[in-house]
Amino acid sequence: MRSAEAPLLSAPPATEGSHDLVENGHEWCGFLLADPQQGFLIWVGERDDVRQDLIQRIVSHTLWPALIGVPLLVVAIWLAIGWGLRPLQSMARVIRKRDAESLEPLDVTPLPKELEPMQYALNRLLTQIESVLERERRFIADAAHELRTPLTILRIHAQNARQAETPEQRLEALDFLVHGVDRAARLASQLLTMARLEPRLEVSQLQTFELNTLVREEMAELTPLALEKRVDLVFEEGEDCVIRSDPAAITIALQNLLTNALNFAPTASEIRVALHAQEDGSAHLSVEDAGPGIDEQQKARLFERFYSQGHSNGAGLGLAIVDMIVRKLESSLHLRNSAQGGLCAELRIKSRTS
Repeated sequence: MRSAEAPLLSAPPATEGSHDLVENGHEWCGFLLADPQQGFLIWVGERDDVRQDLIQRIVSHTLWPALIGVPLLVVAIWLAIGWGLRPLQSMARVIRKRDAESLEPLDVTPLPKELEPMQYALNRLLTQIESVLERERRFIADAAHELRTPLTILRIHAQNARQAETPEQRLEALDFLVHGVDRAARLASQLLTMARLEPRLEVSQLQTFELNTLVREEMAELTPLALEKRVDLVFEEGEDCVIRSDPAAITIALQNLLTNALNFAPTASEIRVALHAQEDGSAHLSVEDAGPGIDEQQKARLFERFYSQGHSNGAGLGLAIVDMIVRKLESSLHLRNSAQGGLCAELRIKSRTS
C-alpha cells in the first residue's frame, strides 16, 4: 500500500538506506527501511521539485525580509543615535564657538537628564579654573601694586648713594638701601606664602606633634632679628601641649605673628609668647608686644591684605596670612590691646580628628 501522492515504484531499491529515484519524469529523494519480521519494505520519499519549491519559499520568507529589514534597521538606529546625540553635539558646538578666555558656565537647553551630570561637572571644572586664574591675577596685581613703591624707594636710595658728596651721606643712603631691600624681600616672601597657602591648605596633611617644641624652634629662628632690635623674646609655657593639626601652617602663622610683633615693638622692650593646653584638647597660644596697640575702630581692617596701621616696615600681609590659616584649620584668632599697651594676638588652635 502507498499514500495518494506516492509513486508506484517500478524498480524498488534493493538495499536499505537513502536513494535517489526517477519515476514518471520526477526525481525522488527517499529512504528505504526493511522490516523482516513483518515482511514489509517501508519507503519514504520526497519529490525533488516540491523540495526545491519549499526551499525557495523558506528563503523568500526569511532571507529577503532580512536583506531588506537589516539595512532599514541600521538606518533607523543611525537616525535614533544621531537624534539622541543632538544635545551633546549642541554642547560641543557651544564649546567650540567659545573664546579661549571665556569661563562662564555652560547653559545648553533643552538638555536630557542623562547629560545634566556632564554639564554640571564641566561647569564645576570651569569654576575651579576661574578660581585658580583669579587667584593668580590677584597675586600678580597685589605684587605689582605693593612692590612698585619699595622698588621706587630703592631707586631713590641708590641715586642718593651715587650722588653723595661725603662718605657719611653715602653710608646713610646705603643703610636706607639695605633696609629697603629687606622690606622688599620680606614683602615678596609674604606674597609667595599667600599664593602657596591659598590652594593647598584645604588638603593639608594633619600630624600629631608637640606644639611646645615648634614654638621654641620658631622663636630661636627669629632671635637674630630680636637681638638686632634689642627685643627680648620670653616664652611662658605650661605643660606639654600635643595636638593634631598642620605643623607647617602653624609655623607660618606663628612666624607672621612674631614678625608683626617685632615690627611694632619698641627698642629695648620684650615680646611675650604664652602656650597653654586646654581641657578640650585645643591649644591657646598668645603673642604680646609693647607696641602702640590697635585702634578698636580699625581692628576689622587689620585682616585685610596690604592694610598696615601706620608702620613703614609692614606690608600689611602678616595678619591676613594668619587669618587665612586660622580659617583653614578651623581655629580662631582674637586681637586685643595688651597690659603692656601693645597688641596681644590670641590664637586658639583646634586639635583636628580628621
